[in-house]
Amino acid sequence: MALIGALGDITFHVSRNAIKTFDNMKWSSGAKYASHDVHLQAPKLEYTGIESDNISFDMSFSVFYGIDPVREINNIARARITGEVMRLVIGNKIYGRKWVITKTSKDLERFDNNGNLLAVKINVSLQAYD
Repeated sequence: MALIGALGDITFHVSRNAIKTFDNMKWSSGAKYASHDVHLQAPKLEYTGIESDNISFDMSFSVFYGIDPVREINNIARARITGEVMRLVIGNKIYGRKWVITKTSKDLERFDNNGNLLAVKINVSLQAYD
């Protein structure tokens, strides 16, 4: 098995029997400003600090690639519901400091004739935990 990285105990890996990776990773950062109205002039901006960084990415899970989609949905939901604070590691590099899962969105892509979920695409949103 080739380990690509991990978000806490949620691993990203590939092997002969399983594919569990991510796509479309985006990292956003921002600054906060207060706007002050000035009589007969344009508003004046005042820098008030930074916003928390956010990362989002997609993960696809499929029984056809050796991964149980329901188990992975539950693992990610557990981390979100419990507020688990995690590190994001890709290769041997740590990205950011610590992260929490703030939101997930699931595209339930394929079912069998018994209603079993066969494939899902999950969008995971992280926020920096400072």
